[in-house]
Amino acid sequence: MKKHITAEAIQQYAATSNDKAAIHLNVEAAAKAGYKRTVAHGMYIMGLAQSLYLTDHPTQWITTYSMKFHNPLLVDTVAIFEYEVCDGNIHVIVAIEFSEVIASGTFSVKEGSK
Repeated sequence: MKKHITAEAIQQYAATSNDKAAIHLNVEAAAKAGYKRTVAHGMYIMGLAQSLYLTDHPTQWITTYSMKFHNPLLVDTVAIFEYEVCDGNIHVIVAIEFSEVIASGTFSVKEGSK
């Protein structure tokens, strides 16, 4: 599944989460930190991975989750979310084109209501 990561979405996340670190919102601050553009929040990426999965699996809910971040996800990039079921868990890889892995993680799901 592909998702375009927009500056507007990152601004909304920053306002909601109260994580207003400059590298997420300010191009000059991101450049000073060595990035070409602003950077998406790690927790935004993790939450988006969960949300996209649950959209396709509405009868499931997530019971545990872990994610490791490998590379920054620059704003105005298309992120690719890939899911695989293995040993009863869902493995997720978040990447961008050319196979650069941004994050990887695992979560457990349960069928039905809480």
